[in-house]
Amino acid sequence: MIQVPSIQNPYQVNPMAQQYMQNPMYMPQPAPQADYNAVKIAINGASVQAPGAQQPQMTGYAAPTMPYYSYPQADLYNYPQAVQQPYYMPAQTVAPVAMAPVQPQAVAEQPVPAAPAVQPQVIQQNINAPAAVAVPEPVITQAAVAAPEVQPKEVKPETEQPKVEVAQPEELKPQVDINAFIAELTNPDYEKQASAMENIAMMVNQEPQKATELLDERVVKSLTDILNADTKELVGPSKEQMEARQKIMTGKQVSDAEKELANTMTPKEQAERNKSYALFTMAIMQKLFGDEVEKLSGQVVPITELPGAVAVVEQLKSNPNPMVRASAIESLSYIERPEYKNDLNTIFTIAKNDQDKNVQETATAALAKLNKA
Repeated sequence: MIQVPSIQNPYQVNPMAQQYMQNPMYMPQPAPQADYNAVKIAINGASVQAPGAQQPQMTGYAAPTMPYYSYPQADLYNYPQAVQQPYYMPAQTVAPVAMAPVQPQAVAEQPVPAAPAVQPQVIQQNINAPAAVAVPEPVITQAAVAAPEVQPKEVKPETEQPKVEVAQPEELKPQVDINAFIAELTNPDYEKQASAMENIAMMVNQEPQKATELLDERVVKSLTDILNADTKELVGPSKEQMEARQKIMTGKQVSDAEKELANTMTPKEQAERNKSYALFTMAIMQKLFGDEVEKLSGQVVPITELPGAVAVVEQLKSNPNPMVRASAIESLSYIERPEYKNDLNTIFTIAKNDQDKNVQETATAALAKLNKA
């Protein structure tokens, strides 16, 4: 607990000082007080005066009540004094000067006038004056010895700091040759197209950070062109090829020539296969794109804004090949997430009414997977 000292009444007179206060000769000059508040009120003794108020003027002690001591005006000692105090010149050493001898001359004797009588002067002295203070004789001291001149210190040059060489930043070179991938995707050789799409899918799965360089609009456009390629005029399987494939599917014996003919793909089949490949590759890149955007910004890309999403839905709706339509359903099922559930549920429900039985089964499986998520 902090103890606060009590404040004494400033108007109460101290009994010990009362006897001195009665005599005006012992009334001291009050010391100035400091200002301690915002309005600058000065506290002087037992009275409070504002800064603009008339303050009482004190002149030290009060006037004496008894007269000064009178001193005698008569001279106590009468003694003759000279008109001028004697002055003694200090002795000086003068070198002797050779002077010519002076021939004595006859000098007429003249009477010497008598000195005037000196009247004594009486100087009145004050016996009450303080005695003269003896002034000490000046002491001659030796001249101050000049301080030795300080020689400036030799400033040694600072050691040279090692030069810092700023290395130019190395140019960031791309890890992926996008132009090479685009050249393969646009190659008329369908096998080269398929090989390029397989390499993209492998890179996304094994080196996703490196594969982000493939998220280029030119790559997406190349895949979209593969999806929209017109294959009507391309050569399809012959009747012999269809028969050989039918034998293999039913388990019948086939010759080596028939087996080779059955496994040979026509240009139209290659183009349709590449459409399925393009749908799978597109789905893998869409998922990579959505994950990167969410990682950097914390936002989920809407399904309609994923690269190539519109082309995938269009293939499901209008491609005459049931194999391509089934591939479109599987690619959409690959990118599913809770934010896409309503959109995908609508698409898969419509796909269940497809004319092809394989497409219907694929849509049913994708819808069941979506509801479990």
